[in-house]
Amino acid sequence: MQNNDLQKRVLASQSALTALLLGAMLAATACAEIRAAKPEDAEGLAALRADREQDNVLVEYQKVRKKEIEAKGENPDSLDNAAPLKEETRFKELWEKRKKEVFDAKVDRYKELSADVVGQCLTKAKAGASADDIDRCVTSTPAATIDPMKAGLLALGVIGLAVVLFAVFRSARRRIDPVAQAGQKVNLAVQQGDKETIVTGDYKGHVLRIEASAPEVGEGDGFLRVLVMSKVDPHTLVRFGPLAPPTGLDLPDLNAPEVHDGRVPEGYKLRLSQGASAEAMLAGDLAFQLRDYDPVDVRVHDGVCGVTCWQVPQSADRVIEFIELAVNCAKQYPQA
Repeated sequence: MQNNDLQKRVLASQSALTALLLGAMLAATACAEIRAAKPEDAEGLAALRADREQDNVLVEYQKVRKKEIEAKGENPDSLDNAAPLKEETRFKELWEKRKKEVFDAKVDRYKELSADVVGQCLTKAKAGASADDIDRCVTSTPAATIDPMKAGLLALGVIGLAVVLFAVFRSARRRIDPVAQAGQKVNLAVQQGDKETIVTGDYKGHVLRIEASAPEVGEGDGFLRVLVMSKVDPHTLVRFGPLAPPTGLDLPDLNAPEVHDGRVPEGYKLRLSQGASAEAMLAGDLAFQLRDYDPVDVRVHDGVCGVTCWQVPQSADRVIEFIELAVNCAKQYPQA
């Protein structure tokens, strides 16, 4: 239950950090500006778009004129060529009226468009684009421009915010990480990564390296390992731990004779090099303390004593107790 609470608190901190950074990024996007079109450009584009309406008006007028002469008994096919109709007064009046209507309808809309959209559509219209082409052009997405001064100030603000939030997150994460807390208590160097916490330094005359899973890891992925890297006999080989330790950690497979002793817990294996003893791990206070962290693994090789468990203590004091346990195990095999 406590481990779940740790996970939730760290994930909440991560979510808050992510949300604030996303907010800063959105603010940066909001600073992108879309320049409004100049009124004269919008009016010029509207005038050209209105001009393109003449053909549509002429077709409508041609239909009306054909019906009129057909009603008089004349041949409507005589008006298949619509060009002469442009010179008729009625058409000119109709065209001027429609042209003004189209201009008035388009110009207000074009004035609301961005400068880059109106500019590119105006260029197309001057090059002879059709009414449909112009209508499609004005629906294109405008390009945003960014004020360099605003962008620079915002970038500095985002960087500053990110630094502050990251510092806050690290501080909050350390406060809920018992391994990091333990390292601070005993004056060791603490380094927290995405997947694990590393603590290094000298503790009571022994050089230590402590490795632990991050506090927010999922159930079954937690571990704590203390490596005592000084004052250990380099010729001693010891393996005391479960036959099949949990996967995920790189534990050396030590080639030493297997020892059969009735005091070895069920499901555990004991291997010792010649002259080495595991009496302290099989009986007495040390044995009792090791059982408290079951499953626990002790391996001694190359002058290093490593003690690993797969349940991360939930308090700094309990982590320190485990560190003491590892040092006591190392003391069983002192360097000559």
